[in-house]
Amino acid sequence: MDTPIRLLIIDDSIDDALLLVRQLKKNGFNPTYKQVDTAEAMSDALDAQTWDAILCDYSMPNFSMHKALDLYKKKQLDLPFIIVSGTITDETAVAAMKAGAHDYIIKDNLARLSPAMDRELRETKVRHERRLAKYELIKSEEKYRTLFEESRDAIYISAKQGKFIGFNQSTTELFGYSKEEMLGMNTKDIFVNADEYRKLQEEINQKGSVRDFEAKLYKRDGSEMNCLITSTVRRSKDENIMGYQGIIRDISELVLSQQKLEKTLEKLRKALGGTIQAMALTVETRDPYTAGHQRRVSNLACAIGREMGLPANKIQGIHFAGIIHDIGKISVPGEILSKPGRISENELGIIKEHPRAGHNILKTVDFPWPIAQIVLQHHEKIDGSGYPDGISGETILIESRILSVADVIEAMSSHRPYRPTLGVDAALKEIQQNRDVLYDAEVVDTCLKLFKERGYRL
Repeated sequence: MDTPIRLLIIDDSIDDALLLVRQLKKNGFNPTYKQVDTAEAMSDALDAQTWDAILCDYSMPNFSMHKALDLYKKKQLDLPFIIVSGTITDETAVAAMKAGAHDYIIKDNLARLSPAMDRELRETKVRHERRLAKYELIKSEEKYRTLFEESRDAIYISAKQGKFIGFNQSTTELFGYSKEEMLGMNTKDIFVNADEYRKLQEEINQKGSVRDFEAKLYKRDGSEMNCLITSTVRRSKDENIMGYQGIIRDISELVLSQQKLEKTLEKLRKALGGTIQAMALTVETRDPYTAGHQRRVSNLACAIGREMGLPANKIQGIHFAGIIHDIGKISVPGEILSKPGRISENELGIIKEHPRAGHNILKTVDFPWPIAQIVLQHHEKIDGSGYPDGISGETILIESRILSVADVIEAMSSHRPYRPTLGVDAALKEIQQNRDVLYDAEVVDTCLKLFKERGYRL
């Protein structure tokens, strides 16, 4: 494919201009051109459009190559300016090239024109790409410098030995130093804890970067602040460590707010715990034979949950649900709860409604855990034979499956008005025999492990 090229030909001979065009066409170029022979025409042509190259005769009656070259340089153009002449000495040509021309061609040897044009166009393209790259680099550096200087975060650059060699205004404002004081100061001197500095450097050198490293730093006045440090290694071309760069963010107010929030949450947790304990005591007041039952069930259920690896928040929900899992018994007549003899079918039916009664009491309370649902399901069984809804398998909450096993162990191990204690061994045998039938297999295995291997005691 012919290479398009836009030529400005400065020559007083139409025939010579056509000769140049034909020569270029023969060698892979597809030129469009304009011929001029005065300074005014050349200036107008340069202003009118963009050209790829200028071919200029050395000697013309009304215009000279030297004046054309002066005009070319005045316009600050970067395109090949090639002299094409019938009569020119080497000394004159060299002087013209020193003045700014790129090459010269003798009209008797136009075979050199196309190679020279090709070479000059490629060199022009390279120069253009270099200028563009340099321009983009300058733009990038200016953008980076703007971000660096105007950032509200403290941004720093340090040498390999730790000395500050660059930082923005936010850094000096954060620490309270002047630029002169901070320049050359060692980064380790601003760390309250030397071990934190050592750990930070080890992590950066091993990983190449560290994000949101928390440390306490000194201000100039000796006060301390909690900070997050994000830092990366600066390396040379041969991958040796030159230094470090990073961002320091003061989070002292955030830490203080978190501490206040934790204190508030702790007060709320204590208040919630007290409220739940009061609810538990209400049940035990009406049913003295189960006094301590809910607490012991809660403790065992939490131990099972921890052994199973449940998250702390879920275990806390199990604890509170266990403390009040029998709260629905306040709806059961006291004479039934404390009846020493055999319980009738009707009385058993009333007792079996206590999970639903408990659910109805608790469902209006906005707990951070599904307490009401856990209480509702704590007598459900894996095979669907439980109550009050007869649900089965994993439809039952894991918290309820854990409470179910803990409830059986504690109930069978304790005295009841209608029977003496059956003992822990009988309780463990019960859950083992009904593993994966009435009780969740993983919960049973964990409970047996607690008693037989961990030495758990009610």
